[in-house]
Amino acid sequence: MRTYFRVRGSRADEIAGEIVREQPLTIWVNGEKFLTLLCSPLKLEALVVGYLWMEKVIASLDEIRHLEVSPVDGRADVTLAHPVALPTERILTSGCGGGITFRIDHRLFPRLSSSLRVAPETLSARMKELFAAAVHYKESRGIHGAALSDGERLLVVAEDVGRHNAVDKVKGEALLRGIPTEDRILLSTGRVSSEMLLKVTVCGYVRPESLNLYAGGALLLSDGVAAPRA
Repeated sequence: MRTYFRVRGSRADEIAGEIVREQPLTIWVNGEKFLTLLCSPLKLEALVVGYLWMEKVIASLDEIRHLEVSPVDGRADVTLAHPVALPTERILTSGCGGGITFRIDHRLFPRLSSSLRVAPETLSARMKELFAAAVHYKESRGIHGAALSDGERLLVVAEDVGRHNAVDKVKGEALLRGIPTEDRILLSTGRVSSEMLLKVTVCGYVRPESLNLYAGGALLLSDGVAAPRA
């Protein structure tokens, strides 16, 4: 809990409430410094695992022999089962004011195929559940949420000041818990930028009665949705 002033019109009230925390976390891989992330101090192990997987440093959880995260020191030490050449070409992304990624070439990410079919009202219901489950968002309003769903329920929920961090945490926790991410729905409260999703079904502005479908329509449109008019 922190104390701050809420100003409305000509009146200022002293308020005790939650605010978003942010800290640096430096990731070391096999004794080599990789990079430093700015993140919320929540689910840091999941963040490290998810980030390494997203950046193709690891292909599975089995490659990690040891993982130790010290929130006090802001350091994560990862020992892999094999030597690895860490990527060095850093790309400044549009996500959350300028995150860092090492993999942006769409040719590195083959097009996905899935048999999953989702009705628009299902997406709206799961987004509503995400907002309900995002406890830190409800307390502070200054944090992003992400979730993994099988369509019927939320499987993993994560929050972070950076929306790409929240997505990494979702993937990392899924790996740590042995939850498959194939044929699943990724939900996010923030804008979808290119380093988060490449060439997959993307829906935005999801509301109870409407949504925008930007890519991958075959994975979403069901028999209950009329085909687009020419």
